[in-house]
Amino acid sequence: MAVQKHGVTSNTPNRILIDAGAVYFKATDDWTVASPGTLLGATKGGNTFEVTRTVRRIDPDGARGPVRGFRRIEDVEAVLTANLIEITEANLLMALPGASATSHVITGGEVADGTYIANVVLVGTITGFDGTAKPIICKLKNCLADGPFSLKLDPKNEAVLQMKFTAHYANTDLTTEPWSVEYPA
Repeated sequence: MAVQKHGVTSNTPNRILIDAGAVYFKATDDWTVASPGTLLGATKGGNTFEVTRTVRRIDPDGARGPVRGFRRIEDVEAVLTANLIEITEANLLMALPGASATSHVITGGEVADGTYIANVVLVGTITGFDGTAKPIICKLKNCLADGPFSLKLDPKNEAVLQMKFTAHYANTDLTTEPWSVEYPA
C-alpha cells in the first residue's frame, strides 16, 4: 500500500464538525437530547469546549528520558466558553455566581452550593454518516461561570457577554472527571 500525501478519505465528508453549536443548561443531572434543558441564548463568535489535563512526568533514577507508564494526571480543568449576544437578567445572574436580583437590580453575594449548575452542554453538529447531520455533545458537570464579567458596548456593534463555565468535581467523587464528549453512534 502506498503512503498517502493527505488525510482525505471517502468518509471525510461525513466526519466534519460544523457551525457554532448551541449551549444548554440544566439544573438536574439527567441531561439528554430528548430533554436538553434551557437554551442559554444566541451567540456570536462561536463557542469553545476545552479540557486541559496537566500530566506530570515521573523520572526514575537511571532513566535517560520519558518512560512508558511513568505519567500521572495532576490537574484536570474543563471549560466551556459561550459568547452570548442574547443578554437576559437570568444570563447576567448566571455570569455572576452568587449574585441575586431584587426588583431587577443585580448585586453580588457568596457562592452557595445551589449556585452550581448540574450540566452545561454544547451541542454541535457532525456532518452525517448517511447524509443527515448528527449531534456531538460536549458536557460539563457541576458548573460555575467563573470567568471575569465584562460587557463592552461599542457604537454600531453588539455587546458580547463571554461566559466561561468551569466544571467541578463532585465533592463525593474526586476521581471521575467532570466532563464528557458523546460522539454520534
